[in-house]
Amino acid sequence: MEYHQSHTSSLFYIFHFESYTSSISHTTSNYILIYLSNNGYIFIFISGCLFSFGHGGEVALHFMMRDHGGFEGNGQTLRIVSNLEPFSESNGMNLARRTLLGLIKYPQTLEQLTAKKTPNIPTSFRQLKANDWHPPKGIYQDDLDTLNWILAPLSEKDKAQFQQINVRKTGHNKTIYKSLDCSIMELADDIAYGIHDLEDAIVTGVVRREDFEQHVINKLQHLNDEWLQQISNHLSKQLFSQKTYQQKEAIGGLVNYLITAITLVDLNETAGTKFEEPLLRYNAQHPKVARQALQIFKDFVFDFVIKRTEIQHHEYRGQQIVMELFEALASDPMRLLPNNARNRYQHAVENGLNSYRVIADYVSGMTDDFATNLYQSLFVPSNTRNHHDLHI
Repeated sequence: MEYHQSHTSSLFYIFHFESYTSSISHTTSNYILIYLSNNGYIFIFISGCLFSFGHGGEVALHFMMRDHGGFEGNGQTLRIVSNLEPFSESNGMNLARRTLLGLIKYPQTLEQLTAKKTPNIPTSFRQLKANDWHPPKGIYQDDLDTLNWILAPLSEKDKAQFQQINVRKTGHNKTIYKSLDCSIMELADDIAYGIHDLEDAIVTGVVRREDFEQHVINKLQHLNDEWLQQISNHLSKQLFSQKTYQQKEAIGGLVNYLITAITLVDLNETAGTKFEEPLLRYNAQHPKVARQALQIFKDFVFDFVIKRTEIQHHEYRGQQIVMELFEALASDPMRLLPNNARNRYQHAVENGLNSYRVIADYVSGMTDDFATNLYQSLFVPSNTRNHHDLHI
């Protein structure tokens, strides 16, 4: 089996939406990509997942899995769709190679990417510093067979080049390349993060107009783009208007600008690569000014939304809950895990597999509410608690 061939003459349409799911997240970001090639339409549905209590849950699970292969959101996404989803006996959603290739943002294992210097282990969970335990971005060693299957159609040269890493003196190593479909997904994710998350923050009153004008409008006006300079004159008024349609018009204009600015780039010409496979050779990218504009919005969301004290308190609380749950479940898995997870755990033990990965799978599949309720059920004395809603 081979990948569908990509073409240099193409158009992209990206639809982003968020849905509340049973995965370990507040919301799951989903993307429908319509890729118009010379030979017609190719539809690609890509679903990304976040984890309980934001990245605090990811950090917590990575810390608890530090001696058992680590934990990372993108690697878990691949594991969910290729292994855990119950649509086939052992292949998850049973997706085609191209779809899975589009999900892999970092095509290398965590073992190859982890920093050589390990942070000091805190004396208690409450002393864990999130910045010390952010995971490298990659695939689990437990899912190496899946990764090898996805990359099997590639030539050995393409495979080696695609999996190259940037070795860093400090911090985790990073992969360099991604497929065409993945590059489009990443742009969709960035646009959703920078624009739609901004819209939510404005509607809910999280950010102030004065901060937006100082840190976004002023910077946009210095970019060499006539449309951006023109829209910046009234963007703040529209976004902070009490009339919803004006907000929607402004958001729609920004999204349209950022999508239509996307270009198809030949990495063999621009980056000196020597890829034979078109899905690796071509990437969707923003030109310089559009990239700078989107970065301005992303930086604002990070500084004035994500880093808000209230958000960090929520992540820290979730971080503690996730670590406590993992420790408890790992202490006596055959007693505390629900039936399905217990069966998977027993299968892993009997077949010499990574049984701790099963516990991480279970905890990472919880919603915030479920994790909180389970935590209270295990650790908080109560005579009135209803246990029937917990899958124990």
